[in-house]
Amino acid sequence: MQRNLLRPPPPRKPPYNEATRMNRRLRYYYLSWALFRRRLALWTSAILIGVAGILFMLGSRAVDALFLQVYAVSPWLSLAWTPAFFVLSIWLIRTVCPDAGGGGISQTIAALDRRGAALRDRVLTLKAAGVKLVATLIGIGAGGTFGYEGPIVHVGAALTYAIGKFNHITSEGVARSLILAGGAAGVAAAFNTPLAGIVFAIEEMHRGFEHRASGVMLIAVILSGLVTMAVFGNYDYYGVASIHFRAIGTQQIVAVILTGLICGGFGGLTARMLIAISSGSTHWIFRQRTHRPYLFAGSCGLAIAVIGLSTHGLSFGTGYEQAKLLLEGGGGQEMDYFGITKLCTLVLSQLSGVTGGMLAPSLTIGAGFGHDIGRYLPEVLPQAMVLLGMVGYFAGLSRSPLTGLVVVMEMTDSSSMVIPLMVTALLASGVSRQICRQGLYDAQARLLLLALRREQQAAADKP
Repeated sequence: MQRNLLRPPPPRKPPYNEATRMNRRLRYYYLSWALFRRRLALWTSAILIGVAGILFMLGSRAVDALFLQVYAVSPWLSLAWTPAFFVLSIWLIRTVCPDAGGGGISQTIAALDRRGAALRDRVLTLKAAGVKLVATLIGIGAGGTFGYEGPIVHVGAALTYAIGKFNHITSEGVARSLILAGGAAGVAAAFNTPLAGIVFAIEEMHRGFEHRASGVMLIAVILSGLVTMAVFGNYDYYGVASIHFRAIGTQQIVAVILTGLICGGFGGLTARMLIAISSGSTHWIFRQRTHRPYLFAGSCGLAIAVIGLSTHGLSFGTGYEQAKLLLEGGGGQEMDYFGITKLCTLVLSQLSGVTGGMLAPSLTIGAGFGHDIGRYLPEVLPQAMVLLGMVGYFAGLSRSPLTGLVVVMEMTDSSSMVIPLMVTALLASGVSRQICRQGLYDAQARLLLLALRREQQAAADKP
């Protein structure tokens, strides 16, 4: 008994204090294999998104130059060239990968939804990303009013999701964070606008944004942006435009109000038409699109070619050069009513079923509207009217006023116009909401989820 009393007591465990807890957290954060796999998937996919942005940019320039060369040989060749390339794009999508169709943003939003988990393995694949890239370039090369900014959102989300899946990342929250980060990195790589990529992801792609996804998204945007900057440098999409109101007077106030009302109204009408196109209406035009897709796409291409001939080629393509010309103060009478004609080719391009985006064309259309409105307000700088039109139509079409503001400010380096641009964006978004109650991309995503639910119910009803 005495010997037991003389035995030294067992060593006590050190108290579990805050320092010990922090040590364990740091070891998990830096040494955890699971976290390293997530980071590896994010880093790899972000770099690949930057490469995809370079391919889209260089490819779109090449096919656009090819179309201009064909048009220079003879404008009448466009009557065969544009319909043929539209048919080729439809054939590629329907034959190789039907899930690669669409503009790209609505597919990504639908895949982000928890109800769209089954859609991810069909839409967010490397095969869909590759076909999307080729089909988009075919549509741009045809002379259609398409941009690659929407498709690169789809490609970016597909890359992050597919690489995450390859690394055995099965967590629902992590998968959604990767998809969101991929979409944001796509916008940043396409426009060289990192802040706009983040704002677009928060405002448009994911209304229920989770703060824990912010770090993932920021890293993806930075890495993809660095890749594009390494190739093209730190450029502004439309160049540096030192534009501002000379003074705040009656015409300047009228300019903001008129641009917000007109561009917001046209944006809302366009969104309403595009939602009707996506919904598969029973109208005979949409029935022809379903039953005779190649003939219908060729007819839309022919109509676009006819409009292009009537405008001496101004309405062909994305419209980047025309918008840049207007921002630099150029463009004479030949640019009058350019916004209306470009809007017609945009609707026809989307109606054809050819895959392609609408972000850059919407800015071009807005530039045309701003130019037309500015002709009746001589005291307002024409370039300022072009900027207001770009923001107004973008906000009216997408119902994302903050994204429109940031996109235009970053793409043109026009921070001195922030207050007029902000008021125009808010006014245009409000007007658009009165015309079209649903947001364009949200409505298209809901239609995709509804179609998925019907497919699942039909499969469950089969014996």
